[in-house]
Amino acid sequence: METLFTINISLQGPAGKITYGRFSIGRDKKEATEIFSQLKGSTEEATGCSLKVEFLEEIMELPIPIGTLNCNLDELKENIAIISKEIFRIAHLENGNIDAE
Repeated sequence: METLFTINISLQGPAGKITYGRFSIGRDKKEATEIFSQLKGSTEEATGCSLKVEFLEEIMELPIPIGTLNCNLDELKENIAIISKEIFRIAHLENGNIDAE
């Protein structure tokens, strides 16, 4: 069974959710969970408009939510830097399995 872990970035507003970013963070659950645990934000549900970072496990292309963070713009900036650094580390320094889409 094909499993892939992703982190989606979205804006939640009155009109619904707009997903505008998606990071593939590999097939290793332990490593993907460690990356998500480094991210900044709150697990508390935000009211009104919010920026969401969603941690998903995709099994046969069916996304299963594992975790969600609500963050502000500064936290989002830090989160994107953390994710990018970790993807680079896994793909280039450890020759890991980060899938390109």
